[in-house]
Amino acid sequence: MSPRIIPVLDVMNGQVVRAVAGRRSEYKPVESKLTVSTHPLCVALALLERTGARELYVADLDAIRGAPAVAPAAERLARELHCELWLDAGMNARRPVGALPANARPVVGTETATPAELREAANRAPIVSLDLRAGALLGDWEAWGASHATDSLAVARRAVELGAAALVVLDLARVGTGRGTGTEPLLRALRAEFPALDLIAGGGARGWADVDRLGAAGATGVLVASALHDGALTKR
Repeated sequence: MSPRIIPVLDVMNGQVVRAVAGRRSEYKPVESKLTVSTHPLCVALALLERTGARELYVADLDAIRGAPAVAPAAERLARELHCELWLDAGMNARRPVGALPANARPVVGTETATPAELREAANRAPIVSLDLRAGALLGDWEAWGASHATDSLAVARRAVELGAAALVVLDLARVGTGRGTGTEPLLRALRAEFPALDLIAGGGARGWADVDRLGAAGATGVLVASALHDGALTKR
């Protein structure tokens, strides 16, 4: 079975932006074939309509970059959308799970969070994002039990042990670049170790060929943004 498509909304300064290679200071308002709007709710509805998805991944980039609270745009999406909203709002000691909207499913990103935040989120079916850049873990990977910056399996083991309901493998260096994903070896290793886990791939999917390749490597879902906005990925 082909992995499900999970559309992604990158929100910064109150509007949807196009993420490219994780260089957040360079992100520009999104230009999309799906809508002329950059308003988060309008773009979210367009993505959900195009894909028929029942989940939406929202990256609150203001919060991830250090803003003191969840962005109002992310709060509104959680209130008004009738789908499961996965929210990455840069969880950390200053922004624990209790600061997130109650109906949002928390994404615990290793770029900002430690196992302590995952423990607090354990009763909300948390998703752990293995945040990478060119294959190297971002954040305090030692706190997750990794012995080196590419020891993603150790982080995954710790995350599953602490109650992660799903794992995302996200290589920011690939996001929006059109260069493909490059995470297939890690996906295969994770699938071999966790055969029943919901395993999501993100960063670089250009079309159905990449989606199918990620599925063959073990992904049950694929995060997609640019390929949808560019019209490269449509309903089958």
